[in-house]
Amino acid sequence: MNERLPENWVDDEVRVNGVRLRYLRTGGTGRPLVVAHGFYDDAPSRLPLISTLAAEYDVVAYDVRGHGLSDAPPTGYSVGDRVDDLLGLLEELGLESPVLLGHSTGGNTVMAAGARRPERPHAIVAIDPAGLLDLEPDPAGRERRTRERIEEWHGLSVEELLSVEEGLQDHVSAGNERLARTLARARQRVHPHAAAVTRHGFADPEEIYPEIAAPTLVLRADGDERQRERDRARCARLPNGRLRHVDGAGHTVVRDAREETTRAVLEFLDERS
Repeated sequence: MNERLPENWVDDEVRVNGVRLRYLRTGGTGRPLVVAHGFYDDAPSRLPLISTLAAEYDVVAYDVRGHGLSDAPPTGYSVGDRVDDLLGLLEELGLESPVLLGHSTGGNTVMAAGARRPERPHAIVAIDPAGLLDLEPDPAGRERRTRERIEEWHGLSVEELLSVEEGLQDHVSAGNERLARTLARARQRVHPHAAAVTRHGFADPEEIYPEIAAPTLVLRADGDERQRERDRARCARLPNGRLRHVDGAGHTVVRDAREETTRAVLEFLDERS
């Protein structure tokens, strides 16, 4: 890998459900906190957040199947498969009563895991989780377009990705070229097989939210009042949930409003320490 990690961090792999999953682990004596990244990303793409959380938590951030340095089998990209991988990771690493934190697809995964095994997480943080996001109505079309985009990325160098991807250009313009390069490498590593995630879709909030017992913080991107009202109605189904819209933030909430988001996460978790 090209990302430089602190010397005491672990960069290792574990075999779960027949798939090799790569993970980073900060170590320490704090409560375990597991990070599930969003689609197209990988564990290193969360380094700024991980580094902050590592002061208080034993952070484990893994590359989900089809992403980063983890295996990319031809099948196994349903919600159930993603939950199996996460719960299997907890078992293999012996992580008891962890905080589960996820963004986008990862946010939907940690919430679905909390619904299936309500006793497992100490708390859940879902950052703009899929399931609250609007999807195009054609699953096969979503998968085809996603696969084509990934294959196009694989034909480009990091430098070319930085020049053609508007989101990466924004990071460079903001003085975050290191992060932009990390994200570009993540795009090079995501496998076309992972496009099946977009066809399978995500766990339905109306079905899973009532089953989640753990205290849950949902950090949502900014939106108009209609979207906010819809989010409030869905998140009201959480037995022990809290919804917060982050003003001015887009889907990449942590990157768009890093300080506010990190503070909200730590305050929420400190209340439950």
